[in-house]
Amino acid sequence: MEPILSKEEIADLLVAIKSGDITTDSVDSAPHQAPRFLHAKEVDLCQVYQHRATSDGESRIPNFDIIIDMFARNFGTSLTNTLQRSFIVERTEITTNTFQQSLLDLNNQGAVGIFSTDPLKYGCLFHFDISMAFALLEIMLGSSVDSDSITPNRTLTPIEISILKSTMMGITKDLKKAFNPITELNPSLTKIENNFRLVNIVEADTEVLVASFNVSVSGESAGQMRFIIPYLTVEPFREAFKQMVTVTQAAYGWTNSFAREAAEMKCSVIARSGLLEMTIRNILQLKPGDILDLGYDPDRPLHIVVEDQPKFFAIPGERNGRKAFHITKRYNSSRLGDMHGND
Repeated sequence: MEPILSKEEIADLLVAIKSGDITTDSVDSAPHQAPRFLHAKEVDLCQVYQHRATSDGESRIPNFDIIIDMFARNFGTSLTNTLQRSFIVERTEITTNTFQQSLLDLNNQGAVGIFSTDPLKYGCLFHFDISMAFALLEIMLGSSVDSDSITPNRTLTPIEISILKSTMMGITKDLKKAFNPITELNPSLTKIENNFRLVNIVEADTEVLVASFNVSVSGESAGQMRFIIPYLTVEPFREAFKQMVTVTQAAYGWTNSFAREAAEMKCSVIARSGLLEMTIRNILQLKPGDILDLGYDPDRPLHIVVEDQPKFFAIPGERNGRKAFHITKRYNSSRLGDMHGND
């Protein structure tokens, strides 16, 4: 809080102002700050979508993510069947980059499989990071499920590379299956490298699509995998990718999946002879000996209700000493009360 001036101090202040010893002009005691300049660059508003597309691989090739997700599911299933462990492979992102930078991002760790993609040009790469490579090696060499492993921080040896070869070769089958809606692909493993400076399938500045995957084993993270493919390899099939949705629906569509799963769902089936509506008051007043009229005519069929929806008419009876009913026809709300003798 600022101090309060006394009468004498106020008088001295007024005298000083009149004599000009003190000015009444405002003085900005705060230090002057140099103006702040922000970096700016020109942006063509008509090209904003294309700028976004350069970093988002999914928008470069329509429906390319569907193929990648299909491969991830197939590869996870193949690893599970081959190594007898529960593998899950999930795609995290698809980006674009230059070929040289995509290799630098791998930090020269793990193993890179070089694949041909006949009849497509240039081929592609699959990379197992160091964690995934050693996780696969331990499983393939017979480690126990509950063993706690420590990932060595070193380069893979030629023997370890040779052991991983079978898993790398298994990728070809799953990649071929994933690309079936687009073209008949015949991939094959050319070689596996742990020295990434020796990896070269296109020029250094060539644009590539990079798909990243998380791999887990029995619910625990096992590392990451990357799929690198030149944009020029898949660009000729751009129109096929656009039209792939209808092809995929026919071969791998959700309709068949939902229908197959729905057929295995359990539901309640009730043979209902009558239905009552009562107030809570009337229900609370019920006592032993009360008789409730269901309005059921013994000469008419029962209603077979599936999950509260009437679906069939049926005749009650007995079979092998147990209550049973014989379905006579489908339920039709426009023909209620059909006699059970009419089939």
